[in-house]
Amino acid sequence: MRTQQISFGIIVASIANDEAEQPILPEPSFYKALCLTGKKHGIDVYVFDAAGLPPLNHELYGCRWEDDRFIRQPVPLPDVVYDRCFFIDAAQQLACRNMLGRLAAIKPYQQLNGRLPSKLDVYESLKEDGALARHLPRTQLFQTAEQLLELTARQQLGLILKPSSGMQGRGILHVTRHPLEGTLHVKGRSRSNRSFTLAFSSDDAFKHWLSRFVHLAPYLIQPYLELSGEDGKPFDVRVLIQKGEKSNWLISGVAVRSGIAGSLTSNLHGGGAAHPAAQLLSAKFGKAESERLLEQIHTISKQTAEQLESKFGRLAELGLDYGIDRSGHVWLLEANAKPGRSSFQRNGDQEAERLSIERPLLYARTLTRRLSPSFVANESANGRLLHASPNNLLRPFNVQEVHR
Repeated sequence: MRTQQISFGIIVASIANDEAEQPILPEPSFYKALCLTGKKHGIDVYVFDAAGLPPLNHELYGCRWEDDRFIRQPVPLPDVVYDRCFFIDAAQQLACRNMLGRLAAIKPYQQLNGRLPSKLDVYESLKEDGALARHLPRTQLFQTAEQLLELTARQQLGLILKPSSGMQGRGILHVTRHPLEGTLHVKGRSRSNRSFTLAFSSDDAFKHWLSRFVHLAPYLIQPYLELSGEDGKPFDVRVLIQKGEKSNWLISGVAVRSGIAGSLTSNLHGGGAAHPAAQLLSAKFGKAESERLLEQIHTISKQTAEQLESKFGRLAELGLDYGIDRSGHVWLLEANAKPGRSSFQRNGDQEAERLSIERPLLYARTLTRRLSPSFVANESANGRLLHASPNNLLRPFNVQEVHR
């Protein structure tokens, strides 16, 4: 029996045009790969944004990869929507929200990937699992500079102050107090991801600077963890875990990202490099310990995916970032429901790159086979089904979500 073709729409925050009116897409290589792989599986893949469904019009316009370029053209309404929106302002957020509301009213569709709430909410939900709690750095909401200074006095290695929303290491700070001089030292990355270091001889000067730097953005406080090797280069482990064709969680790839010696982060956008995980961890910890660490990371990753689904509804994929301190303890640092693939492209892991593209498409086909168009399933939450009304299809977007 011939498999029915499904329409797989990738929604992005905005599609620009060049001088020749050709579409300029975010993540073009990723979407090109999805389009090409979709054709092999009988899945019609295209990219669209809020402008793709004009007001008072039921015809959707999207961009398909044809003749070695993206071409904007009429496309069928999607059976499955893959959310890859990274908004730069509230106007994009509102336009996308309104368009998806109109789209759902015209034709119900499946959402491939759910969303996660704030980092603090994710932390609180994971902390409820005793097995995961020991792998979570203590996290609390930043409220005042006085609170930060009081906590800094108790932490010999200092504190990390990081945005509650946003990625790529932007806006992160490491605050320490010199034990003898009493001066405050700050190492960090600006909003434009430039590294900097500052020293303050008085608490008042620091508080004044911090107020301007943080402004009204929500921030979190965590203890500073020594997550660099003997070479002084910070490193972390990026895991991509995705739903497979049978709706089970599978590890698609593991990579180690290492930063510049003395830098605060290992993020690729901050000048870091990607390496095969087993190779780099073996060099740092030895082969036997490396195998133990990777096995533990695999276990934690599946427990994390299941716990987050049980709390926040069905998910399709997660990017999980881990730190490993010098004692070999594994720390879960981040969970991202819109993960990138650049680590696997840069470290030459072709199998991980292939799986990262193929699995969302195969899972989308599974969704359309198992569920009626008017329902969204949460397979890991005791089989609950959530009716896909516009209200729960369109939970508020996080305006400060940025692609990592």
